[in-house]
This record gives sequence, structure tokens and C-alpha cells, in this order.
Amino acid sequence: MYTLNFNHLMYFKTIVDQGSIIKAASVLKIGSPAISMQIKQFEENLGIQLFVRANKKLSLTKSGEVVYEYAKEISRLGSEMLNTINDQFTGELKIQIGIQDCVPKNLISSLTSYIYDNYNAVITVISGDLEYITLKVLKNEIDVGLLNYPPIIKDKGILFFKRILNSEVVIAGSKEYLKYKNKDLKQFEGLPFILPSVQSALRHKIEHYFEQKKIKLHKIAESEDTVVQKNMAISGNGVIVMMRQALEKYLETKQLYVLKELSPIHDEIWIIGGKRKIQNPIEKQLLEEFYF
Repeated sequence: MYTLNFNHLMYFKTIVDQGSIIKAASVLKIGSPAISMQIKQFEENLGIQLFVRANKKLSLTKSGEVVYEYAKEISRLGSEMLNTINDQFTGELKIQIGIQDCVPKNLISSLTSYIYDNYNAVITVISGDLEYITLKVLKNEIDVGLLNYPPIIKDKGILFFKRILNSEVVIAGSKEYLKYKNKDLKQFEGLPFILPSVQSALRHKIEHYFEQKKIKLHKIAESEDTVVQKNMAISGNGVIVMMRQALEKYLETKQLYVLKELSPIHDEIWIIGGKRKIQNPIEKQLLEEFYF
């Protein structure tokens, strides 16, 4: 009986991921003829054809699609195993946290404090867009992700997710804008607004709400980073629209003031984690118990 050659599986997966043998050869630092020979041997050993070769392009056969799904899962489990072994070998508990760029960064201290209150751990934090963080979690390259949207992939067989914050949204500005406090929303028309970027779920909610009210937004700037938005507002460049929890310290120190509550609008934070054979204990507790 044929025993699976994991190198064959890696070569095959890389070809599919890269779209060609030439590109795969460049990634793997192996000559194209050698990879072609290995794939041919892989097909002979399996007794199936993996690729259809036409017009110098490769496409997967039905059997090839099945093998590719297994190859992805085997690769994922291999990464998970290495991460688990590494954590056990060092004797330290580690947790890798991915944060979508538009998630307010001041909220992260609540998360890290929660971890340190319960574990002697080393925390790694990385940021990126929605797709980047979701894929990193699915590949087990990070343990949990914090997103502004529900996850793209909603299959709880491979991904666990829950909403950990549902916050009211307010318009805030520096002291010079206090004359607008609690005014009718129509009075805010023409004011300079510093908005979240279009990658943020909140941006679309804001625009939809103002359109419903038939109020034109005067956008002077946009940023995915809430710290940039707040600093611009503190400097008096304009007003911002943000979840109240992201503004607490700024309100306490009177760097910013709430001008108007937009009660129909809420902003959300979601936590996601990939399913693992052996789950990181910190990840498990965060996914089951943590809320902002």
C-alpha cells in the first residue's frame, strides 16, 4: 500500500496556491522540472490525475479538488502542531492576538489586563484588515482575532466567534464645538467630520443614518485608525463619530466632549478563534468568557 509522501503533498498545495509550477518552484527554491517529476510521481502513486493541463495552464480535476482540501487541512494541522509544541517547549503560555485596524486600540488594554489577571503569559499583538486577521486565525498563525464585523466565514466547524461589545455611538469634538452639544442633528450639517475609513462597519452605518435624516455629511478626513481620528479631533480639526467606550479617557480628561448621542447607531466588536485539536487555554477562556 502506498504511504503518503508529505513532500508531494506540499509541492501539490504550493502549485495550487501559486497558480503555476514556475511560481511554485520560485517559492520552494526548487527547479520546475524537479517539481513536475514529483507531481507526476504523486499522481502515479495515487492512481489519479490531479491536474488538467491545457494551453499551458493548470486546473484541478475533481479528484485534485478533493486532494487539495485534504492538503490544506494537513498543512493547517502541521502549523497548529508546531505552535503547540513551541509553546510547551518554552514552558511559557503564549497568546497571539490579531486586531482589525479599525478596532479602537484603547480597548485592547482591557483585554490584556484580563489575560494578565488570569495567566502568566506572553502576549503578541498584530493588526491588519478583516480578511488578513480572519485568514491568520484560520491558519492558526494567531490564536484569536478582534473584528469590527462578524467573520467572513461563519462555519462554526472551523471557526468560533461571538460578539463581545455592542456600544452606543456618539458625535464628539473638542471644547470649541461645545456650542453644538445636544443640538438638533440638522445643526451638524456643514461641520467638518473626521470619519472611519470605508473598511469599517461603522462608516456605512453613519452614512446610512445621515442619508435617512437627509443631512449631508461634510467629510474632511477619514482614517481606519481611531487614534488618528481622536488626535485630529483634539486638535480641533473636526468632529468624530465613535463608540463611547473608545472615548472614555478622553472624556474624563476633557480633551473631547460628547456633542450628540446617535442612539439608533451601535458599533460592535467580535472575537474569533479557530478550532484546534489542542486548544490554547487562554484562547479557550477568552472565547468562552471574555466581554468588554
